[in-house]
Amino acid sequence: MLSIRTPRAAIRTASISFGAITIATSAHAHEAWLLTPDEIVALAMEPIPAIFTSYLVLGLAAVIGCIATMAALFVEEQVQPIEARLEPALQTAAFTVGPLVLRLGLANMLALAATGGLPRHGTAMWTQPTLLVPDMQLSLVPGWDLLVPLQIGIAILLVAGLFTRVIGAVLIGVVGIGLAVFGSKFMAYAPHFAAPALVLILVGGGPWALDQITGLSTRLTPRPAIRQAIWRLAQILVGGGFVYLAVVYKLTQPTLLIAILQHGEMPTFGLSYPVIALIMTGVEIICGALLIAGRLIRPVSLVIIGAITFLAVVLGETPLFHANLYGTMLIFALAGRTLPASISGPTELRRVAA
Repeated sequence: MLSIRTPRAAIRTASISFGAITIATSAHAHEAWLLTPDEIVALAMEPIPAIFTSYLVLGLAAVIGCIATMAALFVEEQVQPIEARLEPALQTAAFTVGPLVLRLGLANMLALAATGGLPRHGTAMWTQPTLLVPDMQLSLVPGWDLLVPLQIGIAILLVAGLFTRVIGAVLIGVVGIGLAVFGSKFMAYAPHFAAPALVLILVGGGPWALDQITGLSTRLTPRPAIRQAIWRLAQILVGGGFVYLAVVYKLTQPTLLIAILQHGEMPTFGLSYPVIALIMTGVEIICGALLIAGRLIRPVSLVIIGAITFLAVVLGETPLFHANLYGTMLIFALAGRTLPASISGPTELRRVAA
């Protein structure tokens, strides 16, 4: 058990908790990206740290997590007046800057995956085309090489901002193909690509897209009756993805996460890596649950953006590993829980852009 009886211990615990908050929501997928298959097999055979098998510790962690969640919800009530004052500017940016970041982030990840530019650890660059993420190697599934030009084509159209909403629907189809081809292994990634695809369908390409110039932005716009439902579904998918990854990977296979933290030489502030891993697991579950519930959408989204960047710095990796989430989290942070009614349609969007 940790002691926080002295001021030094309290500061140390608070410091590591803050660090865990900034990286917890991004460490989930790195097990298969930053470790070789042989390392994963070896680590999976190692005993799980006692802190992850103690009902007492896990129960106490659950109680602390509930208290932290309630405190966060109380803070939400206090900051709502501030959000209300900033709402018009934030929601306008959600439909201007947001779509551009989302399109470019997805395009980069798709193009690099298709050309082998995002390899997993131990794989030479430009040698193994993958489907969306580093560990879904297409060479392992002969006959699916057609997904390489498909990803490149999608990336080109996203950069141009052409047929953006259609491409969002196509990307959902690609996610479905990933589940069919790679099975349960792809489940860890499916929500975090399906959600950005849904957001693309909702917001379109934005004012700096060929869709806007050609008038295609007025086509295939979801009806107001289902727009908010799709928006909430995107948030639920992202949050559910984080909860799934925290439970399936961090709680049941903490040795993988601990190995990544050790490889990256993450500062521990005097705490053990198992303790850090447990804190990260709890934070990720809380963030995911809040997104599912539609609460604290803006703060949680900013935490996730910070997590992606911080983890890239700490582990010395490329931020492009999570390029699919940058634009999505930015739009969530700007738009909040619900889409703005005043600029949700193409006509209003053109007016804002002008």
